[in-house]
Amino acid sequence: MTAKETGALEVVRDEKIEPKRAGEIGFGDLIAPLTPDVFFSEYWEQKPLVTRGRARGFFAPLFSTQDVDRAICYLKPGPGRLDLVTEGGFVRDNFLGPDGAANINLVYESYLKGSTVILSGLEETWETLAVFSRRVEGLLSHPVAIAVYLTPPNHRGVQPHFDTQENFILQVEGVKHWKLYPPLRELPPVEGSYMPVPREKLPAPLCETELHPGDMLYVPRGFVHEAKAADSASLHITVDVHVRTWHDLLSDALAAMAAREPTLRKSLPPGLLSNDRSRASLEAGFRELMGLLPHEVRLSDALNKHAEKLIVSRPPPPDGHFAMLHADIGLNTPLRKRAAMLTRLLQEEGLGGIQFSGNQILGPAKIAEATRYIDESRVVVPAHLPGGLSDNEKLVLVRRLVRVGLLTLAREESAEDKQ
Repeated sequence: MTAKETGALEVVRDEKIEPKRAGEIGFGDLIAPLTPDVFFSEYWEQKPLVTRGRARGFFAPLFSTQDVDRAICYLKPGPGRLDLVTEGGFVRDNFLGPDGAANINLVYESYLKGSTVILSGLEETWETLAVFSRRVEGLLSHPVAIAVYLTPPNHRGVQPHFDTQENFILQVEGVKHWKLYPPLRELPPVEGSYMPVPREKLPAPLCETELHPGDMLYVPRGFVHEAKAADSASLHITVDVHVRTWHDLLSDALAAMAAREPTLRKSLPPGLLSNDRSRASLEAGFRELMGLLPHEVRLSDALNKHAEKLIVSRPPPPDGHFAMLHADIGLNTPLRKRAAMLTRLLQEEGLGGIQFSGNQILGPAKIAEATRYIDESRVVVPAHLPGGLSDNEKLVLVRRLVRVGLLTLAREESAEDKQ
């Protein structure tokens, strides 16, 4: 612990984390030297954690202070994507023009008066953070959102609050002093929102710490926290994990059951809130449905819906794939999955296939072994596909997977692919 660290805060250090390029940084780098198994069993949704030991500029390839005005000017973030915040709350000065774009000079002025600049939604609009977020999602199987906070020297950022998502705070530049308080509610519902807490209602601090460039702070949802920049400007990246819960899983399973079972699609009895006969009918119907649940609610249905939301509905980060659509692909052409691609194998009776970022294919069972090989391999050579497919069938499959966006050429492997 440093002189600024107090209370029940777990701090771990790793002196072996070397600088990496943006496309190489993954979830393991945030929690090192802990393994994912240790982190998820001892910290996840339970208690805060600080990890140290990375190079000072470790997180800068993802986003830095030099990127802030570029993002504002070129991405033109509107309300909800660009916010100015002080300890007193959100700045309501009209810094957005008639076209919804920010007046950068008004943003500079507000920042110099003490406002923290917040850029949100960068997992969708900033390439390095889009790739990083998909890599994190691939390990967690939960949706990820990313925001950047630039706080002027000696100013507080957002007022004391708790979040309804899991937060990983990556310190990029400057130093920030953090205070953490116990949760006011255990595991609040995941709403993707920030809940301010009046100072008079704050409990005694649980712990304090300073984050320096390269440090990471994990704050489980529900833990109240606040921060103040030191003598220089502070920039940090917040990785928000909007976890899907058991409630979400059951809701998805019931939705799938309703698609199959007409009984669930019937209306409730008219007058159920005021009529005794309707309430009796409701009671009987409820008991009948509860009897159906153990037989009709399927985990596979819920997982399919989860995959559709996390994987199939969200294309991978753009990488010039148009140039691949007319590529000459033969039996010995080396291919690979596109960067930051999330995948999930599909195997049903008589069918095989694969779900992947932005799309999916489903075909006869004879392609199941080949799609498994494609999913598990770093480099795919069509001639090597297993499963007894003919040469023509192998080419048809891989050419289709190029067209629908899973595969690309592997002639020049990136550092990410070599990990």
